[in-house]
Amino acid sequence: MADDNKSQKDRADPPAREKNMKAPAERPFDMWLHKQLHAMYDEIAAEPLPDDLINLIENDAGSKKDKPPGEE
Repeated sequence: MADDNKSQKDRADPPAREKNMKAPAERPFDMWLHKQLHAMYDEIAAEPLPDDLINLIENDAGSKKDKPPGEE
């Protein structure tokens, strides 16, 4: 029984190493990864969407407005 109480307490308290860990954005690897991903993909993400894709999205949104709820 005493062991059961101890195991419950251990599960409730996070280990000391978790308390001392930095937030993900503050870790050096995460900062490096964030910088590299932005360097690789910011230019692509800034490109405008093709007209065909915009038309598909608009047509789909318009068709959902015409249908009663639950008939999608």
